[in-house]
Amino acid sequence: MNPAARKQLVSEILTNAAIDSQEELVRVLKKRGVEVTQTTASRDLLELGALRGKDSTGRFRYILGGAISKTDNRTRNLLLSTVASGNLVIAKTPPGGAQLLAGQIDAAIAAGDLPSAIGSIAGDDTVMVVAKTPTGGNTLARELTALLDGEPVKLKSKSATKSSSVKNVKKKLNKNRGK
Repeated sequence: MNPAARKQLVSEILTNAAIDSQEELVRVLKKRGVEVTQTTASRDLLELGALRGKDSTGRFRYILGGAISKTDNRTRNLLLSTVASGNLVIAKTPPGGAQLLAGQIDAAIAAGDLPSAIGSIAGDDTVMVVAKTPTGGNTLARELTALLDGEPVKLKSKSATKSSSVKNVKKKLNKNRGK
């Protein structure tokens, strides 16, 4: 089975069954005639944006996710509060909500919707989000809150500003050399 067809099957399985571990996904796939390793199952879950969180019954399972969207009330309701300190933001969630929120935050970072963040770490009800700069926590907290309220914030980071300034200087130098 090719990777695209396998991912489609994994998506169908996650939609129709409560899969609570990668090992269980490997077993279900094997019953359907698809042999994969746990590593492949993990990669497929990641590429599909599947996140481990509590379903409506309170049971932990993989839930198909993806990037945060304006209509994603499930994620918006997860953020209870944020506190910034230095380059860190601590985001509080209801019990069991941190993994889902952290996955959504990481997807937003990958999509460029949280330009001042580099990653997150989740516990049960707390997510720690790390800013790119040593004092970027306050900016990151504002971005995160705005994003989860449905208004992604696109701010230029200092490194992006420096990078474009360097490019402009190089262009000017090259123009002067050509004269």
